[in-house]
Amino acid sequence: MAMTTNRLITILVLLCVAIGANAKKEQEYPRAEITVGYDYHYKFMRKGDGVVVKKNTPFILLANRNQSKFYCPSTEFKDSLESTPSGRAKAKQMFDAAAAAYVQNRDRSAMNGVVYHSRLYVAKDFDKSVSTTYDQAGMSECGYYDEPFSEIDWLIVEDSTKTILDYQCIMATTDYHGRKWTVWFTPEIPMQDGPWKFCGLPGLIMDASELSGQHSFTATGIEISTQPIFPIFNTEYEKMDRKEMLRALRHYRENSNAMFKAATGSELGGGVDTPVTEEYRKYDFLETDYHE
Repeated sequence: MAMTTNRLITILVLLCVAIGANAKKEQEYPRAEITVGYDYHYKFMRKGDGVVVKKNTPFILLANRNQSKFYCPSTEFKDSLESTPSGRAKAKQMFDAAAAAYVQNRDRSAMNGVVYHSRLYVAKDFDKSVSTTYDQAGMSECGYYDEPFSEIDWLIVEDSTKTILDYQCIMATTDYHGRKWTVWFTPEIPMQDGPWKFCGLPGLIMDASELSGQHSFTATGIEISTQPIFPIFNTEYEKMDRKEMLRALRHYRENSNAMFKAATGSELGGGVDTPVTEEYRKYDFLETDYHE
């Protein structure tokens, strides 16, 4: 595959940044070499009226040759606030102001900046070939677990190519934890990384979609970066089993009103959960093998 001068420059800059980052060992936190923006597109069905909702959540991948972090920037901002007393006070002020705006004007957008849109983080350690996933595991519970990279087995389809963000990309496929995925990666950016848990291909993954059309990730921009890769601010994640986490989250999604009333004594949405239909269950998480 022919590379343009711009692509060669990109690779050379990445290599120079890597060398520079390794020389700055005095820095407290590791530094990224690139920042990649992704949009996570997903669909779910509302229990109350059966309407299928399409959502889009921005994520960021901070990556260098040794490690990376995939996260929702609004989640990290909220977690960083909640990690200090002064931040918690600020977060409460923001929430109270947004809640007041909602009560007065029914302005739902006011709440968008103060609620969690995702609790997901994925940290990858390329020296150990292990990823650590942090996510919601119930009404207020959050958990984390480790996985070896080897759980993802790729098949590269070299004769299938397309252009994404002006980069030539090659197709690869995998069956991963209950879903069939097709991804597009570019060897022009020599980072064996990508959105969510995906990694291990000879180039950055720019796009990923699964067969049912419920979930996909699309790269929106790439920049050379020296941004610090901070650890997870929230310390309330407990080590759990992956499938048990997903089962617990499914139980909460299907019984949220009853669980909220049991925990708080107050009713949410009338206090009665709508019966779960088979059609509702078709809209599932990124991983579906927890049903096994």
